[in-house]
Amino acid sequence: MISSLTYGSINAGIWSRVPPESRRFLDVGCGTGVLGHALKRSQPDRYVVGITHSVQEAAEARAVLDQVVVKDLESCSFDDLGLFDCVICSHVLEHLRNPDQVLSRLKSVLAPGGTLLIALPNVLHWRQRLQFLAGRFRYTRGGLMDSTHVVFFDWTTARQLVSEAGLRLVSSAAEGGIPGARLLGALGPVLSAAGLRVVPGLLATQFVLVAGTS
Repeated sequence: MISSLTYGSINAGIWSRVPPESRRFLDVGCGTGVLGHALKRSQPDRYVVGITHSVQEAAEARAVLDQVVVKDLESCSFDDLGLFDCVICSHVLEHLRNPDQVLSRLKSVLAPGGTLLIALPNVLHWRQRLQFLAGRFRYTRGGLMDSTHVVFFDWTTARQLVSEAGLRLVSSAAEGGIPGARLLGALGPVLSAAGLRVVPGLLATQFVLVAGTS
């Protein structure tokens, strides 16, 4: 069953944007704690709190994080957790009915000068567009069309989400590449970067947003 799934991975787009000076982290949708564990291993003085809706995930994450709480993100308060230098929402907001409201409530736990990192899947990636053109709208077990996704984002709505939550968008990036980039050698990354600048909504598999308080 979907509810029995556990998630554990490190999102490279998020990892590369973690402020090196951050010490207190809140990982929203922490899964089994893989990302938080890596944050602590890279700098042992970091303190990481994880939030998950899954009791099973929480049991695993508690073995590697400083604190793990089980909460319903749609309705919970975060104020009892303290302040954080960096709040991470990696591929979790698309699972919520009101992601803008959740982001708005997360503002209260951002320390002055704190950073909010967000990663969202791009439902209009070219492979998925081909599926739509073929008349197929199929949910899957994981991936862009994960059956637990509630809200879908494109390049425009992903960035709008930040402003609708009352946050300041510091930077936004489309991550992905052109088809067959690996076969082009050194030219592949160059063409991919150019393509992502011109048609981010077509080539990106995910959007990574960096936000702060207004």
